[in-house]
Amino acid sequence: METPAKVSLQNLQANLNLDSHTEESGSTIGDRIKQMLEHRGISQARLARLVGVKQQTISYLCSKARSDTTSGYAPAIAAALGVNSDWLQTGEGDAFAPSIPSASEISAAVPLLKWDEVIDYLEGRKDRSTARMLMTDVKVGDRAFVLEGRNESMAPTLSIGDRIIIDPDVKPMPGDYVCARLGDEVLVRRYRGRTDGFDLVAINPDWPTISCTIESDNIRILGVMVEHRCYRRK
Repeated sequence: METPAKVSLQNLQANLNLDSHTEESGSTIGDRIKQMLEHRGISQARLARLVGVKQQTISYLCSKARSDTTSGYAPAIAAALGVNSDWLQTGEGDAFAPSIPSASEISAAVPLLKWDEVIDYLEGRKDRSTARMLMTDVKVGDRAFVLEGRNESMAPTLSIGDRIIIDPDVKPMPGDYVCARLGDEVLVRRYRGRTDGFDLVAINPDWPTISCTIESDNIRILGVMVEHRCYRRK
């Protein structure tokens, strides 16, 4: 006997005519986004918040003036809508994939940056649409970004290859892990406040503590770590 959830999904797919043989799934990615927004009961503003972009971005994708069939935001949009990314971009195949999380399970898509891209990204010179996206269910600000561990300065807490989400909208508190700018260098350290400034403390004792007495454009906290992901290594 089929469960109500399965019946509901089959009915939705039947109503949309979204199997691999249909020609009713829209000719552009914008057409398919609009279809799913309507049938999921999600507004463009809500989708924009789920994906982590401005509403104007979603409006542009759905615009009749746009004839493109794909977008760098497609994987994140597909995850937020609970549909298959390939279907969203091509209109071919099965629109619904059980492995894709539903909109209610997604908070935002956060761009994975290289360390030397962070300052340009925060100052508006790096377009997030060209970056690989990492989905998270942690509530983050629009400027949040992901970094991948690159050295042993924070070992054993943070290792090479670990991924951390940094949120510039969070105010640092003593003990927080922060991303900081020192001149042209971007690094991650533990934050320790002082009455005349702050310290940036490395967990690894082989790396020095950096004491800062002022915060300027070249010496400043860029954001606070709000999520840390460790990956199993062979």
